[in-house]
Amino acid sequence: MAIVTQDLYDEKCRSESISQFSKTFGLAKILGQANIHKAKGVGVLTVLLHMLAVGFSRKSFNQLMNAGELSGKKDVYYRFMNSIHANWSKFIRILSASVIASLLKFSSPQQMGVLIMDDTLNKHDRSKKIELLTRLKDHNDNSYHRGFRCLTLGFHDGLRFVPVDFCLLSSQKEEVRINEACQDLDKRSNGYKIRKNAISNTYQNAYRMINHARGLARYVLFDSWFAEPVMFQTLRTMHLHGIGMLKAHKGRRYRYKGTMYTLEALHTLVKPFLSGKTRYAALGVELKDGTPFSITFVRDKHKKRDWLAIGTTDLSLPPEKVIELYARRWNIEVFFKTVKSCLGFAKECQSRHFDAIVCAVAIVFARHIIMTWLNVGLSAPETDGQLFLRLCQEMTECTLLEAISIVLRELKKGLVEFDSLLDLSLREFIALLPCFFNRLEVFTSCES
Repeated sequence: MAIVTQDLYDEKCRSESISQFSKTFGLAKILGQANIHKAKGVGVLTVLLHMLAVGFSRKSFNQLMNAGELSGKKDVYYRFMNSIHANWSKFIRILSASVIASLLKFSSPQQMGVLIMDDTLNKHDRSKKIELLTRLKDHNDNSYHRGFRCLTLGFHDGLRFVPVDFCLLSSQKEEVRINEACQDLDKRSNGYKIRKNAISNTYQNAYRMINHARGLARYVLFDSWFAEPVMFQTLRTMHLHGIGMLKAHKGRRYRYKGTMYTLEALHTLVKPFLSGKTRYAALGVELKDGTPFSITFVRDKHKKRDWLAIGTTDLSLPPEKVIELYARRWNIEVFFKTVKSCLGFAKECQSRHFDAIVCAVAIVFARHIIMTWLNVGLSAPETDGQLFLRLCQEMTECTLLEAISIVLRELKKGLVEFDSLLDLSLREFIALLPCFFNRLEVFTSCES
């Protein structure tokens, strides 16, 4: 039996926007650069386009597969997702870099791009056998879940957010992990590397991700979970500046005029300057290793006793600019909300393989990148929810066009076989159509 290579398959997709995005940014080439290949059968680009479109079809993968709307069988997609050679993090890095370069052409020179670092829970509460599955605490409601932490790095140009890189994390503690990783993996494969990174230190993974993307921006934004002195110090070695929310720890002190102070003590020093209409004040200090550091104290306009502290290593930034830049950090929270509510984050993939879980995250991030790119071509910018509905509607309209084409094709066959249209009854015509048009028989049985 001859092998059917993937070159014999057409890259088809129901969504015209996704197809156009693939051609514009060369997804086939990016897949090759990320070592994502298929030896035979359905083309690798065809599989990717179908998986991207599933998120906008409002149907599950099994529903689309049973309806014959996807190329190939289930095994095609399972093998695609379970590949230990695919580098999905690199795929997102290359794709995001191309899209960001395109977006910057439409941005104002005054808009300053920033990197944003944060993590979110990738919950799999019903799972028991996934590789490296671990117990996690959700600090929002103090509840515990099964799953992973998705460490995410994004880029924001002042208007749009684009995910740049990600890393799926388990727990460093063996006693907390429910399952261990597969042991019979080639240590040279990407599958072995992502499993090794999953149980390594969070900060080490963050430094690696920031180092890959450090050419995109000068500033890295993060919340208080990452605002440790070691983070600011490491960013300075990369010639970057960090901007983060500071927490008041008893053991953490800052040097001011030769004396070590806690954050609360420093707030006491600047409190007289936070009266009246003045809501913020900056204070120049040093970290323990001597790194120059600036702390901007912000007073709550409703509750004068409440205050926030934002730290940065860039002493040239005025307090107003520090507050303005840090306010952009919220865009990554909006991104997390969008991918969880609309794009199937941690919902579509039910595989036990860690590679498949990583692939599912990359597919979801790629869908968001497509939505961001689509927003640029619109006359008036739309929200993520509006863009999602636009793509869903496009999928529905495409399905309707296919249905009409089938009707016309079968009608043409009927006209060729019979001398006139009158010789072909309505019931015979409907019988020629595919099975999902059988519901039209109800109308033929109705009495006039």
